[in-house]
Amino acid sequence: MRTVALGLPAALLGGTVSHASAAQARSGTNPIADEPPECTPTGKVIQWGPAGAPAVPAAGSSGVTAISSGVCANLYNLMLKDGRVTTWGNFNFQDTNQQRLSRVPVAATKDVTAIATAGMFSLALRDGGVIIWGGTSDTQLTVPEAAKSGVTAIAGANGGTSSGLFLKDGGVIQWRGQATLPDEAKEGIVAISTSYHSLALREDGRVITWAPTLTPNLAVPAEAQSGVTAISAGAGFSLALKDGGVIAWGGNDYGQLEVPYEAQSDVVKISAGNMASMALTAGGQVIVWAYNGNGQLNVPAAANCAVSAISCGYLCLALQ
Repeated sequence: MRTVALGLPAALLGGTVSHASAAQARSGTNPIADEPPECTPTGKVIQWGPAGAPAVPAAGSSGVTAISSGVCANLYNLMLKDGRVTTWGNFNFQDTNQQRLSRVPVAATKDVTAIATAGMFSLALRDGGVIIWGGTSDTQLTVPEAAKSGVTAIAGANGGTSSGLFLKDGGVIQWRGQATLPDEAKEGIVAISTSYHSLALREDGRVITWAPTLTPNLAVPAEAQSGVTAISAGAGFSLALKDGGVIAWGGNDYGQLEVPYEAQSDVVKISAGNMASMALTAGGQVIVWAYNGNGQLNVPAAANCAVSAISCGYLCLALQ
């Protein structure tokens, strides 16, 4: 699999594709021993990054089934355990808006199957219906009628205007989105992701993208127009997974497109964050590259054991 990194330096304004040198990538990985110890999944949340990040709540020590890291300055995150959503962050409880974000509604404390951070909002999925909380007023929490049943996946935008995407019957439902939903996103979709821009993966393996103002460097490259199996939208850049290797395109201010060798094969999951990116290999290796201003590349040894999920925001989360 040929790893492709597509940016928009001055030389590319004419549309030429740039293949960035993976050898120059700024990256961090968890140490993999020649004979890794036997690991048993525990559902423990592992967190690293900003020194001021709040500790993972006690509920995150075992049994967690999903994680979602936000990119707000209060470093808030979500986890799902036994169908119940728990949130944590540096919440200022003197701020009414942050109080709203910190309070998980009763509806999201039972039978929830999916979670997503969405800027100053949180999203949860229960019995096919979307639950929303946070924001600055109750009027912002209106769930689109079509998203009250039959939804199978949710995605939250952590950049720009807080918004979300919901997947139902192979079509995308857009919540608070400022860009017109393209017709090709209304059917045949199998995966969704959103940040400052939105991505959708069609059932034929082709990625499509849209945004209020879509810069040329965010246009989907030829390599991501077939055979893609996973997508992730970051802050001004995109990741896609194809044949076990990561394809990256968009902004490259911090080396987001400089995909390291470790992420060029055998990758099973990806997560594009605010200024850094994560990948998880089939062998359980967690790889982080690009921005390291908050220690995102300092992958802890604990993330070398039976990791099943990853999430990258301002800080990094892994689910063991």
